[in-house]
Amino acid sequence: MIHRLYVAISPAPLLLFVLFLRYTGRLEGWGAWAAGPLALPVIGLSVAVGIYGIHLAVRAPNVRWRTILTAAAILAGSVAIWVAVQGLVRIF
Repeated sequence: MIHRLYVAISPAPLLLFVLFLRYTGRLEGWGAWAAGPLALPVIGLSVAVGIYGIHLAVRAPNVRWRTILTAAAILAGSVAIWVAVQGLVRIF
């Protein structure tokens, strides 16, 4: 039951981040810069849901569910992964 619910909820951080990007894309000048902190809860949600998905995948009852939950965890954590990669690219 919890596995199916997690798989259904796992795209939520990515969808929220896409909505955030669409919202900030419409802002002009300093508006997009000022709306930047609104992304922090979405990134935090992505980290939390991604880590929980890895936890579920490790404790999965069989290989099929382990594969599905791993893919869902990567999908859920994709926002946090993207932000981390963008930060590293800007540093180097």
